[in-house]
Amino acid sequence: MNAKTLMAAVLIGATSALAACGQAPAPAETPLEHAAKHLDRGYVCPMHPDVTSDEPGTCPICGMELVPVETAPAATTDGDAGREPLYYRHPHDPTITSPVPRKDEMGMDFVPVYGDAAGDEAGVVRLSAAMTQNLGVRTAAARKGRVERPVETVGTVEFDDRGRVEVRVRAEGYVESLGVRAEGEQVRRGQQLFAVFSPRLAAAQREYLHALELGDKALIEASESRLQALGLGEPAIRELTGSRKASARVTYYAPVGGVVTTLGVRDGGLAEPGMSAMTLVPVDRLWVVAEVPESQAARVAAGQPARLSFEALPGERFEAKVIEVLPRLRTETRTLQARLEVHNPGGRLAAGMLADVVIETEHDQEAVLIPTEALIRTGRSERVVVALGEGRFTSRDVIAGRESGREIEVRAGLSPGEVVVVSGQFMIDSESQVRQSLRRLDEPASEGPAMPAPEQAGRVNGGAPAGAGHAHHDDGQEPGQGT
Repeated sequence: MNAKTLMAAVLIGATSALAACGQAPAPAETPLEHAAKHLDRGYVCPMHPDVTSDEPGTCPICGMELVPVETAPAATTDGDAGREPLYYRHPHDPTITSPVPRKDEMGMDFVPVYGDAAGDEAGVVRLSAAMTQNLGVRTAAARKGRVERPVETVGTVEFDDRGRVEVRVRAEGYVESLGVRAEGEQVRRGQQLFAVFSPRLAAAQREYLHALELGDKALIEASESRLQALGLGEPAIRELTGSRKASARVTYYAPVGGVVTTLGVRDGGLAEPGMSAMTLVPVDRLWVVAEVPESQAARVAAGQPARLSFEALPGERFEAKVIEVLPRLRTETRTLQARLEVHNPGGRLAAGMLADVVIETEHDQEAVLIPTEALIRTGRSERVVVALGEGRFTSRDVIAGRESGREIEVRAGLSPGEVVVVSGQFMIDSESQVRQSLRRLDEPASEGPAMPAPEQAGRVNGGAPAGAGHAHHDDGQEPGQGT
């Protein structure tokens, strides 16, 4: 055979091998192995770590020779040297295992799987120091503490409706001497608001004076009651008794100091009995209506202290107190409204202002606390990755409770002092879940229907039966071999 014929045969053989490789199904791999593949960057510049290559060469920036990057296996450590493997698994598909060393369909060696020092605990992942550093694994110890998180929300300043006073006209007549011209004006207690010219009131006063002249006690009491019904107060009646001069005008004074929120009369307008002239609301004491989220509503109760701050008054803090929690949930915001009472010295707070509200809740009993970022929420369960020491990690189901700042309560599944992973835990958790699944497949069924005979069980890759051993155990036969 000449050189050309030999070269053609080699090319044909290489092409056939590549075609067979390309047609082979893409084998599965665990997340941790996939991460290790990407972390193995081959060669790197000693001066520019961001310059990497899969092949030897020089740095395009400084021209220095690229140096190889040392990597470590994903699932084993140097401590495995000299130990007897439990079994061997496919390098890309962990569900295919073998009790003896062998190669896969691509010629790659099966990966040995070792039991850990505690006796092959299910779901334990072993990482070397290099892999731990490459994954950026950080840990923190669970501690015992109290969930001390106040309820933080926002609120709106409103008038205190408990001090609202309404001034109504009692005698028919015409409004005179109106002292308030617009809503929003502030008045002081005892200030004249307006007067009403009422001929009917003048007639009632003359009847009262006539009763005084007659000295009829019953008539005097009846006339006095009529004057009071027409809006004449005790001071005005005493003045009338002393002066003995009837007046057709009755003056109304502010019963409390505050702000005029409604004004129903105008100077010269007709006033009728029962008409609401104006409404006064005090401003020395106000409400702050806080919006409490539904998830935290059970932690807020009447009597709890609170701190308020306002954008209009930077650097100042106001003390307040929860006076009641309204029993109706606002469906549009999913919040409960809590009313807080706050004093307003100097009238610097105004209705409508927004307030940052911090309600101090009662301290809970001690609980196990871990950093919030350590908790893995899947929607169906909650887990943490526990560091067992010596490069060993495992996933564990827990029951989480309430959050406290940057920490979260663990009600079950974890003890104080145990170390959890707070960074890089998701990749380890995925690997641990795969290993736990494989371990469950290894465990023989305690009860249930009889298993088929080994010769009748299904075979994987045309190999050995999938029995009670490791998943898809092939008894060391090469892929593609029949029985």
